[in-house]
Amino acid sequence: MSNETLPGALDVYFRGERDLGLALAVAGVVLAIGCFWVWRTQAGGFAWGLLVPLILGAASLGAGGTFLAVRSANQRVDFAARLATDPKALVAAEIPRMEKVNQLWPRAKIAWTVVILTALVLLMAVKRDWSSGVGLGLLLLSTCLFFVDVFAERRAEPYTAALLASSRS
Repeated sequence: MSNETLPGALDVYFRGERDLGLALAVAGVVLAIGCFWVWRTQAGGFAWGLLVPLILGAASLGAGGTFLAVRSANQRVDFAARLATDPKALVAAEIPRMEKVNQLWPRAKIAWTVVILTALVLLMAVKRDWSSGVGLGLLLLSTCLFFVDVFAERRAEPYTAALLASSRS
């Protein structure tokens, strides 16, 4: 983290959340374009097996990314104002929230691992067109979400550390 003070950590954390939201929204659009391409170039069970997770992923990434970008931008402004007026109240409220967030990382990694393993079983062991499509779609989405969560965890830990350091001073 470039700035270990609480204002710097807060700025880096919420700017990163906003940027992630924007990237996810763009990924949703790209995935929607990919869905159109699959629909135009593939047929049968494979196409439908692939389209179902990709359409759901495109909608989720597009909507979720947009929501995250807007919410994080607003939180960044709100938290900066609260930090300027009542830093102890902000820190007291943020520490438990971030502790809950940080407790979710191992669960998220386990969930993505289970989805990835399921995708691999569908690809390798189930010899059906639809299972290849579903397996590829799940593998793509879960790998991307695993990637997102690892970066989010790396951003959350220094922010939490800055909150804890601020609470002790």
